[in-house]
Amino acid sequence: MAAEPPPMDDMFSDEKDVTHDNSHTSNGSRMEDVVLSNPPARLDVEHNSAAPTLRTTDDQRSVPVVAPMRSFEGLGNRAENTMRSADEDEAAEAMDHYELEISVTNPEKSGEGMGAYITYTVNTRTSLPSFRSSQCSVHRRYSDFLALYQKLEDMYSHLGRIVPAPPEKSVVGMTMVKLSKNEESGAPFIERRRAGLERFLNRVAKHPILRKDDSFRDFLENPDELPKAKDTSAVSGAGFMRLVKNVGDSIVKITGKKPEVDEWFDMKAQDYEVLDDHLKKLLRAVEHMVEDRKDLCASTGTFVKSVALLGSVEENETIAKALSRLSEVEEKVESLHQEMSQHDRFLFGETVKDYISLLGSIRICFDQRTKAHNNLLATQSALAKKKESEVKTQASGKADKIAIAEQEVREWEEKEHEYQKAFDSTTKVLKAEIQRFERERSQEFKQKFMSYLERLMNMQQELTRLWESYLPDAQAIA
Repeated sequence: MAAEPPPMDDMFSDEKDVTHDNSHTSNGSRMEDVVLSNPPARLDVEHNSAAPTLRTTDDQRSVPVVAPMRSFEGLGNRAENTMRSADEDEAAEAMDHYELEISVTNPEKSGEGMGAYITYTVNTRTSLPSFRSSQCSVHRRYSDFLALYQKLEDMYSHLGRIVPAPPEKSVVGMTMVKLSKNEESGAPFIERRRAGLERFLNRVAKHPILRKDDSFRDFLENPDELPKAKDTSAVSGAGFMRLVKNVGDSIVKITGKKPEVDEWFDMKAQDYEVLDDHLKKLLRAVEHMVEDRKDLCASTGTFVKSVALLGSVEENETIAKALSRLSEVEEKVESLHQEMSQHDRFLFGETVKDYISLLGSIRICFDQRTKAHNNLLATQSALAKKKESEVKTQASGKADKIAIAEQEVREWEEKEHEYQKAFDSTTKVLKAEIQRFERERSQEFKQKFMSYLERLMNMQQELTRLWESYLPDAQAIA
């Protein structure tokens, strides 16, 4: 499959403070500069009213602002390629039998104090012909994973592609690792991050388009140090969730709340709001359960020591033996609960957390589609005003101004056509992405849930076996 076409710089600018100097029209008229003041990613207009506006030089009336474009033809080609790729995605996915397996291993701490960091070994096995070797290993820091996500999100989310996010940034967890002299104290945090980074890479590797991205391939096989992310606080953890919220809120603030033109998207948006709320409640419940199991383990450990001490001073040999055996059984029970708490967190809790993050990525795509729709509406409004101006100019009978007005109408008609194609392409791609997300979510949740139930039943069976083995000792006392 052909590589995903790059985004238009002007249409989807992600600079924080940019002044757009719009190109002159063929008649020499020039749009006012549109200045962005700390907009969200790829927003390209700013105003203080309900609809973005600019003022033209001929009649000084306000018309809606749309993102300027260097090349209508380029945008049209991008839209056509994206629409075509949406049709071919499933076929490409079915035909892509190449293997791409990724593991993240061997977390190692480098440096001391607050300057310390963790490096991970990223191992790749693949049959993809685009790779130089079928097996490769590189060393990457957490910031490298964030930089990869930033590149993928910048390249694909505005096209309707759902880009998985890496595990959230934890200042508290990493500070403990940096300052700790004991490696064991930071081991649980490092293991959670390692597993999360591995899941992130494998989610990208499962995507039929993202897996072929040059930046992704470079991340996996380039042994050299990679460029760092521009702003890691914006692409991880709370910063990522703020980005999701701010993009949507800013679009509504800039252009006003527009009715959804596709009931399917309206229904999905509502469904995902409900799903997000339920997943967050489930995650809190799982976290409480993990902490409760840890408390149970600690209490059981204290009980084991107390029973063992009591058995050591008991004069009755039968009772002493029963107490000693009870201590042994409870020690094994403690180990089982400790193991199950890890399954609660990693097998169940982390999966739930991943899907909360994926829903955030979907919301970014929804907001980008809303932006494409608002660009289209603004262009259509501007075109209508230009046509009104053309009618008035024709009534005046001034030939020179009539030619200028007709040229402006043609240019805005071309803009309207290209923005329509851009919106249609984003809609088509996003629908295909949502359908893929639903299939994968159903399969993964089923797999994880069954695996988790299996672990629970195995633990209960082992508990039953332990207490049955203790039954003769209990009966001996009676």
